[in-house]
Amino acid sequence: MFTFIILIFFAGFLCLMNTSKRISWPEKHPYLLRMSTQLGACRLVTGILFALATLLSILLLGIGSGIFSAIVMLMAVGCVCVLFFPFRYISRIGIASLFFISLLFELLF
Repeated sequence: MFTFIILIFFAGFLCLMNTSKRISWPEKHPYLLRMSTQLGACRLVTGILFALATLLSILLLGIGSGIFSAIVMLMAVGCVCVLFFPFRYISRIGIASLFFISLLFELLF
């Protein structure tokens, strides 16, 4: 469950980074290109994703620890995106493989 929560935060943060004028990447999906021109819709989608991930964290851990863990996960995902995204260290295949490996570890242990 934590893997899906982190993935939802990651998708929301990338959607928010998509609206930035200073950060660009060459191989944008056509859907992201369309979303980058509609700032209001992109911010709405980001807010919904962040709220969904926070709600799942609260349902999983309780109110106090759920909100705290959501904030910690949001900060961690934000740091990873800002640190590694401009250098193109991790591609889509790398993100997908990290997701499946962490999901495998979460389900096994």
